[in-house]
This record gives sequence, structure tokens and C-alpha cells, in this order.
Amino acid sequence: MVSCFSAHLPGFQWEALSLITEQGNDRIKGLKVLITGGRAPAALELVRLLAAEGCQVHVAESAKKHLCIGSKAVKCWHTVPSPAQNTAGFLATLVQIIENEKIDLLIPTCEEIFYIASGLEKLQQFCRIYCAPIQQLRRLHSKWSFIRRAEELGFEVPETLLIQSPGEIIAKTDTFRDGYVLKPEFSRFAAKVRVIRHHKPPTDDLDQESYPWVAQQFISGKSICTYSVVHRGKIIAHADYEAKYAIDGGACIYFEPLFHDKAQQWVARFVGEEQFTGQIGFDFIETAEGNLFPLECNPRATSGLHLLAAEYGMADVFLKPEEVRSSVLKPGVKSRAMIALPMLLYGFKNLLSRKQKRLIWLKKLATTRDVIFRWEDRRPFFQQAAMLLEIRQMAKRRQQTLVEASTADIEWNGEVI
Repeated sequence: MVSCFSAHLPGFQWEALSLITEQGNDRIKGLKVLITGGRAPAALELVRLLAAEGCQVHVAESAKKHLCIGSKAVKCWHTVPSPAQNTAGFLATLVQIIENEKIDLLIPTCEEIFYIASGLEKLQQFCRIYCAPIQQLRRLHSKWSFIRRAEELGFEVPETLLIQSPGEIIAKTDTFRDGYVLKPEFSRFAAKVRVIRHHKPPTDDLDQESYPWVAQQFISGKSICTYSVVHRGKIIAHADYEAKYAIDGGACIYFEPLFHDKAQQWVARFVGEEQFTGQIGFDFIETAEGNLFPLECNPRATSGLHLLAAEYGMADVFLKPEEVRSSVLKPGVKSRAMIALPMLLYGFKNLLSRKQKRLIWLKKLATTRDVIFRWEDRRPFFQQAAMLLEIRQMAKRRQQTLVEASTADIEWNGEVI
């Protein structure tokens, strides 16, 4: 039996409180959508976006504490088994939710997408799934095979080597003149990444369980991230932004659009060759000469969604992508977004002794929309404290970092499912 919990108040009309003031069309209103990965700010953003268009939005999440708990935009939230630890139970519970609630569309947002993709053939019998096949997702998720695929398609790529054992590191990395970056083939949020300069080997042993690793040529430049919604190889919504504010070099916490034509053209060509459908993000380095090098791909929702959520027509790219005929939907010129609490911590940790940069940070902090807090839907903001406490307890119990503990129950590292 799957329990359904709701924060709806009698007579509450979420649509009236939305940033989107236009009414959704009649075909969208009442559509039942299931969002998985309710711990992610991007999931909360998507929930609010679709609820504002008149959808009945359900959330499925394996974490006991997550951002969507208590949100007035959520019709019901459902607790499901961990996809990483009990894939069969996770998929069976999703089927039960879909059948019981008569769900029309399922949209994954985090790494549970890989487990959903593994059960795509069965799940598609019950509703539409916004998800690519598992073989394609694996090719893009792997930091090794993605670079090989980009190279195969004729893109300029950084020199990238697969490291199968500790003994291969020194032997294989002699050719990197300016240093190199070591990272597990499957990882997220820059977890376990090592930047090695001047041919010095890593000062500590690499996590044995994370092999294979990837050694990638170090390239100096500007970090650029993209987020796109794609239907049958065609971009229908796109945002790109510089990764200027990030926690420990990992997940970005401030978003300001770049309108980077070269990045969009790169993505358009790649997803066209792949005939990809779904949400997808890329990380690039742009050199001082303007050369663009792909580093990795995230074939799922990423934080760039925050730059597009307030744009008219954004709900359509998820709910009726086959009918989107206009040009690519992009952020407004003044679109800005941040995750306020990490942004606040970033400033205190990194900028207290840098006056000029501190003033720029303060201005952004004071004038930018927090993607989590809304006066009309405040509970997710305060839910962050409960989430952090739960993650800290798990990290201590499992002897993991906070980042590792936050995704341990949903992450996928290329194992056979």
C-alpha cells in the first residue's frame, strides 16, 4: 500500500500565486504528473511550474526528508524504496502510484532516472515517461564514453584517458604538459575530483570502489554549464550560465544567463546526432581564445531549469513537446536565480577578505530570486534544515561526505541493473 501525503489547504488555488500569470490551456489543466527526485531544487521548481498551469502534481522520493514535503504545489507526496538499493521495489512502487493515482506523465529529475530507464519498457505501458533509453543514458553519463562519443562526432575534446588501476596513473599521464584532472568515470557534483598539476601524482590513494577513473587534460578557462529540454533531437528550451559560484567546486548555486551562441550550437548539433529526448546538461571549458571543450554530460534535469521556469510556455515543453513549434525558449534577459542558503555560506567562507568580490556577491545575494523560498509556499525553505540534519546523520553513520550521503540511495555508477 502506497501512502499519499498532502499539504493542500481547503480552497487553496496555487495557480493564483504563481509567477506565471497566463492560464494554461484546457488540455493541460487537470493533467496528473508524477515528479521523482523531490530532494532537488530543480524538482521543486518543476513542481511549482506545472502546478501553476493547473496540473495535479505528485512527488515520489526515497529520502524521508526532501524539499517538496509540505509544498502547497504538491497534490500528494509518496515515499518509495531506494532505487539504488531496491530497484525492483522502486519500480513496482512507481507502477502502483501510477495506477492508483491515474498518472498521465512521469518526469524524473535526479539520478533515479537511470533506474526508471532500466524499467522503461514496463513503465511506458502505464503512462508517458520523459526519459531516454538506458543504453543512451549510460553512454552520456560515463565521463569516458561521452568524450569518446563527442570525438566520434567530430567535436574538439580534451585528451581523456581511462584509468583502470593505480599503476596506470603515472604511466598514462606523462603526456599532460599542464596537468590533468582525475575523476571517477561515474560521479556527480565534482565529488572525488582531483586536480593534478606539474605531473605530481595524487597525494592520497584513489577510492578503489570508484574505478575506473578518468584522467582528463587540464584546460584553463571559463566554466560554462548548459541545460536543455530536447524532443526527438531538437532543442525546445535552452539556458547556459557560468559556474562562478559553486560549493567546493561542485554544484552551482547562482545562475545568470550567458546567451552563449557557440554553446547552444554545440548542444544542438550533439543532441541532433543522438536524436535525444529529455532533459540534458553539459559542462564546458571555454579558453581565452574562445575554444569550447566539453568536459562531461548530465542526461537529466540540472539547475539551469531555474533560469527558464518563469518563462511563458515552459510548461508546454514538458507537457506537449511535440506541439512546440516556435523558436527555442530561452531565459529572459533579466532572469537570475540562486539557492540562497548555500550562496550565503559561500560568501562567508570565501569572500570575507576580498572586499571588491564581496560587494559583487552581496549585490547578487540581495537582488536575486531564491529558487526555494516563496512567501505563498514557505515550508520547503524551512525543510532544508531537516534535510541537512538527515544527510549529516547518514554521512556520519556511513563515513561519507555530505555530498556522497545526499545521493547514495539514488546514484548510479554504471552497474548492471
